[in-house]
Amino acid sequence: MLIFLLVVFGAAGTLARYGLQGLVQSWTGSMFPTGTLVVNLLGCFLLGGVAQFSFQHLAFPPEWRIAITVGFFGAFTTFSTFTWETVRMLEDGAWPSAILYLGVSVMGGLLAVMLGMRLANAF
Repeated sequence: MLIFLLVVFGAAGTLARYGLQGLVQSWTGSMFPTGTLVVNLLGCFLLGGVAQFSFQHLAFPPEWRIAITVGFFGAFTTFSTFTWETVRMLEDGAWPSAILYLGVSVMGGLLAVMLGMRLANAF
């Protein structure tokens, strides 16, 4: 059952990432990887909230917690893409953009997880 849930939630996370990342990137029309940044920050926020809520309210069976956190959010967040894009910017000499992208992604991700956790604690 766990493997089935991981596959289903992983596929859903992948499709959600693909759709949202493309939509945001198209909407901004920028060479800066805004779509990846938005997906990563949103994924961090949602993962922080969902994980915190599910651990404090044991209404979620362990298989479902794993499916949601590892399956969906593992496929939804794109830190491997983030790393590749950062390296590409560095290789292209776009150091200011790479540093900005790195800083906002990491610090924003940390803040988003903390906000998600605080929101979950409120319930």
